[in-house]
Amino acid sequence: MKKFLAFLIILLFAFPLVDLQLLSSETILTASMFRVNPARTGRASLEGPKSNELKWEHRLDNHIFASPVFDSRGVVFFASTDGIFAGFEPQKGTTVFSVSIGKNIYSTPIIYKENAYIAGGNPSYLYKFNLSSATKKWKIPINADFYSSPLIVNDMLYVGANNGFFYAKNLSNDLAEIEWKYDIGSPIYSSPAYFAGKVIFGADDGYLYCLTDEGNLLWKTSLGGKVRATPLISDNYVYVGSTNGDFYKLTLGGDIVNKFKTNGAIYSSAGLLSDGSLAFGSYDGFLYILSDNLTLLHKFNAGSKIYSSPCIASDDTIYFGTLDGTLYAVTDKGNELFEFDARAPIYSSPAIGVDGTLYFGDDSGWTYAIGSQTGIITVYTNLDEAEYLIEGPKHYYGKGKTYIVRGAPEGEYTITYKDVAGYKTPPSKTLTLKGNGSIHFEATYEKIVPILSAIVVTTNLDEATFTITGPVTYNGSGKEYTVKNVPVGTYTVTFGDVKGYETPQSVKKDVKEGEIVTFTGQYKKLPEPKKTEIVLQIGNPYMYVNGVKKEVDPGRGTTPIIVPKWNRTVVPIRTIVESLGGKIAWNGKERKVTILFNGNVINLWIGKNSAEVNSKYCLIDSGNPEVTPIIENDRTTVPVRFVAESIGCTVKWDPDAKKITITYIEPAG
Repeated sequence: MKKFLAFLIILLFAFPLVDLQLLSSETILTASMFRVNPARTGRASLEGPKSNELKWEHRLDNHIFASPVFDSRGVVFFASTDGIFAGFEPQKGTTVFSVSIGKNIYSTPIIYKENAYIAGGNPSYLYKFNLSSATKKWKIPINADFYSSPLIVNDMLYVGANNGFFYAKNLSNDLAEIEWKYDIGSPIYSSPAYFAGKVIFGADDGYLYCLTDEGNLLWKTSLGGKVRATPLISDNYVYVGSTNGDFYKLTLGGDIVNKFKTNGAIYSSAGLLSDGSLAFGSYDGFLYILSDNLTLLHKFNAGSKIYSSPCIASDDTIYFGTLDGTLYAVTDKGNELFEFDARAPIYSSPAIGVDGTLYFGDDSGWTYAIGSQTGIITVYTNLDEAEYLIEGPKHYYGKGKTYIVRGAPEGEYTITYKDVAGYKTPPSKTLTLKGNGSIHFEATYEKIVPILSAIVVTTNLDEATFTITGPVTYNGSGKEYTVKNVPVGTYTVTFGDVKGYETPQSVKKDVKEGEIVTFTGQYKKLPEPKKTEIVLQIGNPYMYVNGVKKEVDPGRGTTPIIVPKWNRTVVPIRTIVESLGGKIAWNGKERKVTILFNGNVINLWIGKNSAEVNSKYCLIDSGNPEVTPIIENDRTTVPVRFVAESIGCTVKWDPDAKKITITYIEPAG
């Protein structure tokens, strides 16, 4: 976390601050992507280094699976699994660009028209960043991790995800939305290749898929094992390996032409040599060079599993890494040119920059530039205020998080770190610099801090919100929320309302030094309100109460009617009130009907156009003062809308079916 925060400082720097010599127009790339081009040949247009001289190295915070990519000026970009996407000046390795998406960049980003497209994060998104300003242009939520690296052709971006979907985004607009997606139903680690309107990729269900650029399935072919390697397209054929150890040649129609058997799973994507032959690595520890018809030409024993996909230089030199941390350069005849020892396994596929430098990363977060540079001393710390003295054949004084010496004479060097207030000083260290080599000093200043306190708030709802008030105020949400390094004191947690739930009571607690204090709030779901629905029909002696058929006036056949002179509907009131749980009384002397319902008292009189509702008088029908209760079939009938709405019901009238629907929902609590 400390190193991650250090990278945020880099955001102060953007490309306008970089003094880089612009490249000639013929070297400017339309798009820089995994395996170089849409056919995924892995073939560069330049020669790479012929010796293992380390030009520079730089540390990101975590594992590097992605391969390097480049902008139009040759700035090399690396991505790490802690979510850092950083660019380095190609000659000196100084950081000139950095953004963070928080976590999980496994796939290789793509640079297109001076924008970077990154798939990853936690939660996961598809991002667009502007390289000149380091600003995020948009992000599209994708509920999955990405190991497949994006492809861009004709302003369309294609990428697969491990949720089993293959996605397409139209880049001709800046809308944060997917153009289309296709459900494979199996995780997709393979990166797509493209040729003549066909998008081809593999999946963990063992199939190689071919879609149109509009998202329609053309064919799929079973290869017998998981297809995690990226297909290569050459001369109207598709080449790809499988985890069953077989390497396949297929037609663009999906028919298998030939296959070659290795003794290990194949994750490495093939590279194309100038004569049409192919190079790829296997988990059996060999680099294979096959003819275009999959006849074995040469093989090189790397002595360790090969995951990295080979980079092919313009002179057919093959560069690749192994899981024992060795970077190899091999000729097209399978002879070793050189090897370079990284600090950790190499999953990243190497790439050649526009100046002929070879770049790659390792599983401990180190990035390497192999080229013509000698005598390098690098120092890495975690503090801007760090200072140190390097003593040897020559003395050097450095400070800050990163310090690089170039052209240092060979010999023994000792670094001594200066004290920084509030931190434990790292011990001195001695290393020997050999000719044409490099040494690296890395140290961490550990902060000396008092025991601090923390507050944890737990609830049972993702939608929960709460405010923590005390010496400092915090706002949180969700099922679990943690605040570290809080001052001691008394804190109160007040929970926000969530619709449909009873809000927990506030909780008050004391927080002492070094304590982790938990506040818990349980939201209880409120019961659903009881609903009663009564359906009546003009002239029908039956009604429905919550779907149950009943007589409106049992034994008498009384029905709802429309009084023509009023054009108003009246109904026998007793059965309706009692169906809702109320009571009704009749005073024959006063010809008065009294309705008692849920605390409401309503009095109506036969032939009288006003009613008393909770001790207040009002017209029964404000639109027609002639409307009164009447006696029909020796039963008191009243205007249905007035009574229903007076006791809190809603009334709906269907003129076509001559149907009345009365709905009552009991108040909560």
